[in-house]
Amino acid sequence: MFEIRQCTHPDCGLRLPIDLAVHRGDFCPRCGAPLTQVAGPFQHRQALAEAHPKQKVSVLLDNIRSVHNTGAIFRTADGAGLTHIYLGGITPNPADHPAIQKTSLGAELKIPWTAHPDACVLSQNLRDSGHRLLALETAPGAVPLFELDLSAIEAAPILLVLGNEQAGIDPGVLDLCDLVLAVPMVGTKASLNVAIAFGVAAYWLNFS
Repeated sequence: MFEIRQCTHPDCGLRLPIDLAVHRGDFCPRCGAPLTQVAGPFQHRQALAEAHPKQKVSVLLDNIRSVHNTGAIFRTADGAGLTHIYLGGITPNPADHPAIQKTSLGAELKIPWTAHPDACVLSQNLRDSGHRLLALETAPGAVPLFELDLSAIEAAPILLVLGNEQAGIDPGVLDLCDLVLAVPMVGTKASLNVAIAFGVAAYWLNFS
């Protein structure tokens, strides 16, 4: 259960939700003045929109360093309906890194995953089994994600490949990819956080 409370100080007026199950105070976290209840109690009720993925998409995380990025990708992969998460190289896995649960919120228990020490071997095996490998990388000649013609891929399962936050995708894995895609960028930065970029690509590939 939640309440909406507001700071009583006229120069502050901070308004925020309070989780009644864990709340341990009645004072404004910004200025210290007393809080007053202005709405609630209420429950956060979630309704799932009906979803029907059009593609069979899995993802390879090639040497992702961050447990937070990995956990976020697990959560998004579950929501987007991906079929499998392959953890390559040093990518942390839920069995060895419980901190992943902080961002995956249980998704690591819902979506199948496997760990592989050599992403090149894995990529070759998946390619040989009929997967189309699509790298998500800010590389020269990369095709803007939203210009990809998915009809050219036909019914082949897709392996979306993501690389290390600093080094990018292993060149040996990149050489095995059928296509390199990039999320268009119009700001001053050249790329998105890997978990954010994955979310953009995963939903577009599965629902466009």
